[in-house]
Amino acid sequence: MKKIFLPLLALLCLISPARAAGFYDLPADHWAGTEIQAALDAGVVNGYGDGSFQPTREVTASQFCAMLARSFLKEEYDSAPEGKYREMDACRAVLEGTSVEKIWRDLGRRWDRYVYEPLSRYDMAQIVYNLSLQKEVFQETIHLSTEEIADWNEIPDGYLSAVFTCWGHGILKGRSDGRFAGEDTLNRAQACVIWSRLDEALNGPREIPADPDEDVEVKEMPAFGLQGDETVKEMMKRVNAGTPRCEKGRLPNGKSRTEENIRELLDLAREGCPDGTVWSKTTRYDYQPGRFSTVRGCLSFGLAVSDFVFGEETALTQYREIPTLSVGDVVHIRGGDVERSLIITGLDREGDLYTACELVEDGKVKWDSWGPISGLVDAMGFTTVYKRG
Repeated sequence: MKKIFLPLLALLCLISPARAAGFYDLPADHWAGTEIQAALDAGVVNGYGDGSFQPTREVTASQFCAMLARSFLKEEYDSAPEGKYREMDACRAVLEGTSVEKIWRDLGRRWDRYVYEPLSRYDMAQIVYNLSLQKEVFQETIHLSTEEIADWNEIPDGYLSAVFTCWGHGILKGRSDGRFAGEDTLNRAQACVIWSRLDEALNGPREIPADPDEDVEVKEMPAFGLQGDETVKEMMKRVNAGTPRCEKGRLPNGKSRTEENIRELLDLAREGCPDGTVWSKTTRYDYQPGRFSTVRGCLSFGLAVSDFVFGEETALTQYREIPTLSVGDVVHIRGGDVERSLIITGLDREGDLYTACELVEDGKVKWDSWGPISGLVDAMGFTTVYKRG
């Protein structure tokens, strides 16, 4: 049986097309920036009239179906009766087996306001699966055991094939704890990533944009890490003096601010402060980043690394409410008798997983820490995020 996965992400807003540049809530180094821009260029997602993209906003059934109808079900859309539910009518066949279709039947074959509710991951998977049968694109064998899906026995029978197929082809992945978590929803940024995968499956790899670093002269960075009897203040005075000034949108070494390039500089910091490095809460380890008061211990480590990676002149903003995290962000957590800092080194938002360099107060540096992103949000009243640029 051939399988296809239509752009699940084509489910966003119903406003006139916009472009990524200029969205006030979508920074240039957003984790899904490439996929969001591709979706915008293809006309499958749009911004809002106030100049926002709202990447964390949930996707509704109506938005999802509107994009599917316009992208993959054009014949059905053209033949559907005109009106505000035209896209829903065009998608009716691929809604079979979803709670959306059940609502339609229960309401006497009317869509009504319920189509503006967020879609569950179960229903998204089922719609993608139904389209896979209709479009007949994917033919690869799925190498996946149901034992790899931690909540397999909890998945309703009607969704089993859809979940298995979507997971097996890497279109809708599971969470960091191994569950599919089908009752959860996806946001607009996550949906763009999924759409990007589907678009390439349907239409082949898209043209790779020019490498912004192709003709860049890479600048040499100073050595990070305490040397001899240096204090952190002395170390950072030396490091900052030897760090090249960075141009807008670039890092001190001259490369663009991509996650890959940020991780490259984090690796240099790791060379200077490898696993097991002691960073205690004494005067020697105090540090004062620009426009901030002196910080101590684990936070001084995080902000010193941040200055090294992004350049001390790059604006440093403090958030009491957790923003959309990016690689290189410093997360400072206080709770009870425990204080720790995390320097984000990787993010899997669909899987709800972060990787980080972690330092517990008066402890030792640990570069391979990890945990659920949602756990950081749960720590809210005790958490501060420091973000650059």
